[in-house]
Amino acid sequence: MPDGFRVLGRCRTAAPARDADRGSVLLETALAVPLLMAVAVALAWGLSLATTSAALGDAARTAARSLARGEDLGEVLDRARAAVPGAQVVVDESGAETTVLVRVDVSPPVPMLQGVSMTLAERVAIPREWA
Repeated sequence: MPDGFRVLGRCRTAAPARDADRGSVLLETALAVPLLMAVAVALAWGLSLATTSAALGDAARTAARSLARGEDLGEVLDRARAAVPGAQVVVDESGAETTVLVRVDVSPPVPMLQGVSMTLAERVAIPREWA
């Protein structure tokens, strides 16, 4: 060693930087976990909306086709309501076509957001086969 230098102990130059970062991982995790949960809930609700929309379309098409063929209105409405629980089914048989509107309100899967809902609707019009 050069003259004038003495080793007094271990060098602790990295310790102050480590002490300054202490707790930052906990803070970042505390902020990231709720954000990731919100994204997961939003994705789940989006998937639920897409599935419900597809079911509405199927129910509306099936009901309109059945009514256009002359099937009983009560039975067709019962089948459409059974296909999408909680749906409202509106039928218009004016003119030479049958129009079926199936509508349902969908709430998010989080209890805190129960006041928020989306209304999904599908409308199908088919010419009557027996007109």
